[in-house]
Amino acid sequence: MAPWILSVRAPHLLIGVLALLAAAGCTNHLQERQLISPTDPRAQACVASCDLSRSQCEQRQRVREEECRMHYERLSADHATCLATPGALCIKPDTCPAAEMTICTIQYEECIVGCGGTVETRFAMPRVPGT
Repeated sequence: MAPWILSVRAPHLLIGVLALLAAAGCTNHLQERQLISPTDPRAQACVASCDLSRSQCEQRQRVREEECRMHYERLSADHATCLATPGALCIKPDTCPAAEMTICTIQYEECIVGCGGTVETRFAMPRVPGT
């Protein structure tokens, strides 16, 4: 093949490769995870235990968020008092993050799989409005 053919095709090949890499990077956004509980009647007690554990995990996360919010309010009041004191070095408190439920979801999925369930990952096409 003539060297000039490669030099003419190189930009097109590069664009094609970059387009493929960009599309490959988007695959995580196109994945849907579906948790399938076991259908065996003997596994239902195990699934009930998983449900209870998830509920308790989510409640702990909400309590942590609430405790953090109350602590933040106290620190904010102290900060306001500090600001009213001339020459004081005042540190502004950090805000609280929202309750993080991801850990509860991961633990729940692991528990259900331990009971005999499965987690399926499917690739989904993005939905276009109006179709």
